[in-house]
Amino acid sequence: MSDDRVAQVLSLHRISPRCYDLSSVRTGSVKDQLVRATLLADALVKSGIIVVDPDPPDDPDEAAEAAQKKRLLVFGAGVSGIALALTAAEQGADVTVIETKTYAFGSWGTCNWRTVDPTEYDWPHPHWNQSKLPAQLPGRPTPPTRPLALPPSRASGVGLVTAWTNTHGAILYSGGAPVAYGNNHGSVCILYDHDANELSIDDSAAAIELARRDPGDLMMSVSKTMQTPLVRVRTHWNKLPTWVDEPFAAVVSCIGFGIEITYEKPPKGHAPAWNGFKGHGFWQDDDGMWVNGFKPGPGGAIPSAILISGSGDGAMQDFQRATTRLFGLDLYDEILRSVGPGRFTPENAMLDASLAEDYARRAHGWRPAGSSLAESFAYWDDQYARAIHEVWTRWTAHEQSSVANRVLRPEVLNGLLGLTSSGTRVRWVIREAVPTYSYGLNRFLSMLVVKLMEHVLRPPIAPVLLLRHQIAAIAPVAPHTCVGDPQLCYGEKHEVVLTDLDTNSALPPAPYDVILIRHGQDPAPLLGGASVPEQQVPFDLPR
Repeated sequence: MSDDRVAQVLSLHRISPRCYDLSSVRTGSVKDQLVRATLLADALVKSGIIVVDPDPPDDPDEAAEAAQKKRLLVFGAGVSGIALALTAAEQGADVTVIETKTYAFGSWGTCNWRTVDPTEYDWPHPHWNQSKLPAQLPGRPTPPTRPLALPPSRASGVGLVTAWTNTHGAILYSGGAPVAYGNNHGSVCILYDHDANELSIDDSAAAIELARRDPGDLMMSVSKTMQTPLVRVRTHWNKLPTWVDEPFAAVVSCIGFGIEITYEKPPKGHAPAWNGFKGHGFWQDDDGMWVNGFKPGPGGAIPSAILISGSGDGAMQDFQRATTRLFGLDLYDEILRSVGPGRFTPENAMLDASLAEDYARRAHGWRPAGSSLAESFAYWDDQYARAIHEVWTRWTAHEQSSVANRVLRPEVLNGLLGLTSSGTRVRWVIREAVPTYSYGLNRFLSMLVVKLMEHVLRPPIAPVLLLRHQIAAIAPVAPHTCVGDPQLCYGEKHEVVLTDLDTNSALPPAPYDVILIRHGQDPAPLLGGASVPEQQVPFDLPR
């Protein structure tokens, strides 16, 4: 990695001279998380902020000082945290990872109903369906690249975690003891059931040092940072280890994006109106949208009505799964099989949509605090609608029906036709005027599925997608009561009131027995947050 690339990576994630954050930038895909964590680990070592010396000094005092300069503290044992720890240790760092849970990789290890793919959200770039790294350009040989510490592949969450655990199990579950890793005298120690919120971190000495400037010098530079005092960490927990001004060369927060919002957040001054309802977590709760049919509810019945609320990637993925069983690459391939080769080539219609997406991403990344992104999102949505229209109008009426009949779940088809005894109604509610921030493939497929459902829909069935509406109230139908457990609410009737935000009027209550809430996360970065939330990373490690 060149010196300018090192400075770039550090500056994008720096909170203070020796503290860095990987939690407040958009790194939604597993590939983005792995690439960003690897680049930051490389930059910390190559800059000399973490000093790794393959030949430690013989003098005890000098050896103790050298040992301090190679120590890295990482918050979070998720994908980013473990990838960063392994990459740094491989180069000679001694890494301590703090994790609040008693296991690594969060809820991924129990999730077998979602597929993780390293490249599919790079669509419509030509490598999007290769499901492997490095990305290969058409007609070009596979480029050389160094392997990632956690190799990504197309698999379920359980599948990936199992593969990574099989490779690194000795490190992941060492009982809190440091484990040597790599050939450069590095190590990794993971402290489970420890909360980084119970630490005091003092990087003020380095900050003061960097604030001084002599004539002709830069106020902050990589070379100056590596010469500053180490960051000091103090513990406030009632367990071992006990640290009092414990020195580390660097601290990196990889705690994730925050607490998922699957529950009611009433406006200030308003009483709660969801009666204790809490929706399924994205990774941790089986939401019943199985590939081989809906999970039966109480008494063995399938859901009669499903409500999905949210405007981003989570809502779009679950809308696809609820209506078609599939999402992403699998859904794309199923549509392709429905019409045959050459009849589904949406990439040919994506130029304007891709330009609009780039426009919106730039606006999102550099938006002033409190500013509206409505105009750029509307433009983005318009261009995607035009791309879908181009694909749709190329199909004959027979092809349109063929795709709908093959792709949509039988229960959903019956619901669209008004066959209430064997049908499932699916409704998607968005409080904004258009869907908001999302990956291109998610947006395209979700809006195409809406088009397919509208093609089948028989009046007076209610519309599939409601824009500028939100959930106003959720009331469980007796004898059911909501106790904050989404699994107990699955398949149970709830009366839901939606509000039209343009007219400020309530729609009549409607029953739903599955309600999926995808309202994003409440960010809670421990070290502050990156000033630019949207930072595009390369498709794989820069060569």
